[in-house]
Amino acid sequence: MYDILIKNGAIFDGTETEAKKADLAIKNGKIIAIGSLKNEKAKTEINADNRFITPGFIDINNDADHDLSLLKMPEAENLLRQGITTIVGGNCGASLAPLISGSLLSLDKWVKTIDFNISWQTMKEFLNFLTKKQLGVNFATLVGWGTVRADITQNQFRPLKKEELEELKFIIKSSITQGAFGVSFGLGYNLEQAVGLTEIQAIAQVIKEKKAYFERSEKKGSRAIARGPYLAFHLRNESEGLLSSMREVLEVAGKEKASLEISHLKVEGKDNFDSFPEALKMVQKVNQEPALLSQDGPELVNFDIFPYDYNVESLYLILPEWLAIGGREVLLKNIHDGIVRKKLIEDMKKKKYLYQDLIIADSGERWWFAGKTLEAIAQDFNLSLEDALLKIIELCEKRVLVFVKSLSLENVEKGILSPYSFVASNSGIYNLNSGEKGTWVHPRAFGAFPKFLNDYVKVKKLFSWEKALHKITGKVADKIGLKDRGYLKENYFADIVIFNPDKIKDKASLKNPFQYPEGIETVILNGALAYQKGIFSHERLGQILRKD
Repeated sequence: MYDILIKNGAIFDGTETEAKKADLAIKNGKIIAIGSLKNEKAKTEINADNRFITPGFIDINNDADHDLSLLKMPEAENLLRQGITTIVGGNCGASLAPLISGSLLSLDKWVKTIDFNISWQTMKEFLNFLTKKQLGVNFATLVGWGTVRADITQNQFRPLKKEELEELKFIIKSSITQGAFGVSFGLGYNLEQAVGLTEIQAIAQVIKEKKAYFERSEKKGSRAIARGPYLAFHLRNESEGLLSSMREVLEVAGKEKASLEISHLKVEGKDNFDSFPEALKMVQKVNQEPALLSQDGPELVNFDIFPYDYNVESLYLILPEWLAIGGREVLLKNIHDGIVRKKLIEDMKKKKYLYQDLIIADSGERWWFAGKTLEAIAQDFNLSLEDALLKIIELCEKRVLVFVKSLSLENVEKGILSPYSFVASNSGIYNLNSGEKGTWVHPRAFGAFPKFLNDYVKVKKLFSWEKALHKITGKVADKIGLKDRGYLKENYFADIVIFNPDKIKDKASLKNPFQYPEGIETVILNGALAYQKGIFSHERLGQILRKD
C-alpha cells in the first residue's frame, strides 16, 4: 500500500514537456510510480481531476535567513501556501554561516534585534543546528561573502590583506565541502563597495576548482545538472550604472567559466529603463559564446526576477554610495556637516526617482513611520523630501526598509520572458499575524509565484504552462545543483504541488499584503501532506539540503 496516491491529474514533470494524464504514487518520502494506478490503494488518496500536478516550486532568492524569520517562524506558512517547497538562503552577500567571530552583526541592515544565542560557527554546525530545529520547507544556502569579509575585517571599509584573502578562501572551500551551494556577493551594500575584482576573481577560482571536483565525482549518465557550486551577485549598481555592473560580473563568469546567478535583476529610474534590454542581451551573448556553451547542463549565466514593478529595499541603498563609506558613524557625521550635506542633497536630487514615491515599510522601533509616504512625513516635519529622508535615517538608527516604485513593468515582463530567468520571491517568512507595529511587507512574500502563473500564463498567455512551470521547478533545480528534486520522476523526492489552473491567483497587495493566494490546493513535502485545501500542517517536513 502506498502512503499517498494522486489520481486523475494532469502531470507536468518539471521539464518543458506537455502534461500527461496519469496517477502518481508516493511511499517513504519518494515518488514510487507514475502511470495508470486506478486499482492501487493508499493510506491517503487525492482526486486531482481537472487539476495540475507539478513539482514543488523552488525559490532561488529567499531572504528568510536575512531577517531571521527562518528561525522565528520555521513553519514557513506563506511560502508553502504559494507552492514553494525549497528555498535558497545566503543571498546578497549575507548568510547565517560561517561565523568567524560568532557574530551576526552583518545582518543589522535587515534585523531589528538579534535576541537569541548563536550555537554555531562553521557551515556544518549551522546546517546541523537547522536539522535539529526542523523547518517547514527544504533549505539550501550560499556563503555570504559580506558576512565572512566583515567578520575578518571587523567591519572596516578597506581592501583585504593578502593573508586575509587566503584565510577566507580556505573558509569558503571548507563551507562548500560542508554543504554550501556557492558564494554570494552584495556589491551594492556599503561595506562590499570595497570588494574589488581581485577578491571576486579569487573566489571565482575557488568555485572553478570545486566545480572540477564535483564533475569528477559525478556518475556518468546522470541527469545534467550544475555539477559545482555557483556565484550569486547583487550588482554594484542597479540604476545608471547597471551595464558597467553587469560587465564586472559577466567578465569573471566568462573568464573562470563559473556558474553565475544575478540576484533580482532590475534597473531603477525612468531615465535608465532603456539599459535593461541591453543587459538582457549581455546575458544572452555570454551564454551563446561557443567556448562557454554547456554541452550537458544549464546555461552559464542566469538571473532571478520578481513579478512586480515596485521594490522593497534598505533605505541606505537610496543614498549616494560615497555617503556611507565607513559605516553609520561616518554617515551621521557627513549628514551633520553643512558643506557635505549641501553636496549630498544636490546628488540626491539627481536620482529623485529613487525616493519621491517612497513608502516606509519597516522603521524598527520608530514604528509610527511604517505605511507612511515620504511626502507625508516631510509635511509632518515641515521639511523638503531630502531633509525628511535624512531625518528618518537619523531617528531610525540602522534598520529602515522602504517600498520604491521605480521599476518598469515592461522591463519586468521582458526579464520574465527571458529564457535565462527564474522567478523568485526575494522575501522572508510571514503569516497573517505578522502585521505588527512597524512591519509592512512586500506582497511578493505572499504571492510571487501565483502572480507569475496568473498574470503571465493564465491572463496574458505569454507562456505555455509547461514552460512556465519548468522555469520555477526543474530549471532552477538544475542551476542550483539539486539531486532528485525539481522533477516528477520515479525515485525522486515527493515535493509536489496540486493546483486549480482556473483559480490560481495572488491576492496580496501593497495596501493589504497579508493575504494568502487562491488556487493552491495541496502541497506535499518529502512525501507528506504539508497543506491541503485550507488546512495547514504545523509539522515541519522540510529537509536541510547539502551540496554533495
